[in-house]
Amino acid sequence: MNRASVRFVFLCLATTFVLVLAGGCGSDEIIEPESTAAVHLEILDVPEVSYDPTVGTTTVVVQFVARNAEQVPINREGMDIELRLGGNPIDVEGILQEDSVELRSNLYLTLVLDASYSMLEQEPPAFDPMLASARKTVNAGHALYFTRPGLFDWKLFWFNDRLFTPLEVAPGSDWLESDIERIPPPDPGTFTKLFSAVEVAVEDSKSFADQNANDPRDHHVMVVLSDGGDNYSWFPNSELNGTGMAGTNREYVYFGHKATNEDQVLSTIRSHPALKLNVIGLGSSVVDSDLAALAAAGNGRYFKNPDSSEIQDLFDQVILEFTSIQTNGVTIPLPSGDYRLDIVVTDHATGAVGVQYVNFHGGDAAAGPN
Repeated sequence: MNRASVRFVFLCLATTFVLVLAGGCGSDEIIEPESTAAVHLEILDVPEVSYDPTVGTTTVVVQFVARNAEQVPINREGMDIELRLGGNPIDVEGILQEDSVELRSNLYLTLVLDASYSMLEQEPPAFDPMLASARKTVNAGHALYFTRPGLFDWKLFWFNDRLFTPLEVAPGSDWLESDIERIPPPDPGTFTKLFSAVEVAVEDSKSFADQNANDPRDHHVMVVLSDGGDNYSWFPNSELNGTGMAGTNREYVYFGHKATNEDQVLSTIRSHPALKLNVIGLGSSVVDSDLAALAAAGNGRYFKNPDSSEIQDLFDQVILEFTSIQTNGVTIPLPSGDYRLDIVVTDHATGAVGVQYVNFHGGDAAAGPN
């Protein structure tokens, strides 16, 4: 479980369906919507453009998520994607296939799960369903990268009044996703060190990103599930440490943490701008303000349901947040000049069309911003 191209800046990005162009953002064709329903294209990072002087081709790669009018991501099977150059169709040989190495991206997933005793007091108890849903989330990541070029990797933390993570001491000792369901249930009376757990997990993710995974197309996604109510992060218990067993052949370590608070953990989250932190709030007495603040600081979303029987639905929404990420691109021969790539998405369910326009310079070594 471990974690050139010349970049260019958007000169013109629009999510409206009738685009009014000004200045240097000229257009050969305006693409009209097929319905009044909205499709919003969220660009995830500055696109990439590179020029190959040996054959005269320019490559443009862009990552995005398409969302419907309710801001729910649309998966690949639910939409058509068309790339055009200045409003004109691009020859099929210029479209990069989904398994092209040029579209390689990596996904690093971190799960932070509440293992305090209150998870067993939900009606029905939420602890075992939480573990099963977390396993399904990891399975979804593996399935996504079965054919997609790139690497999927995951890491796990769980917490109550101390923090826990799998122990990896030798090759082949890595936990499998099935081992998530072997995590032992919490003992009565355990407290909730939520902020401490998030702080440790974010610091771990940021360290990994800084050292090993800082490509702009690397995605660092964190999922935090809790019924809220942090009541123990204020207490320093860093002297705690030890090991335990999940099942018969998977070892984990537990440890304490220094005193921290909400402001400190929010600052830590903001120090990791590559992270997208999604939060699931579960229970009828969740402190929404605390959990929503974690998601907002981590550029993610907050999902909540007081009914613990609906925990899988919450995880499914989070899964869609990363399985709906699209990486598309073109490699086409272009003379030196300024161009516009049109990204056109049609929602199968509504017929709605969303468009993003990306302006770039191509055809020579100065490929990049106009």
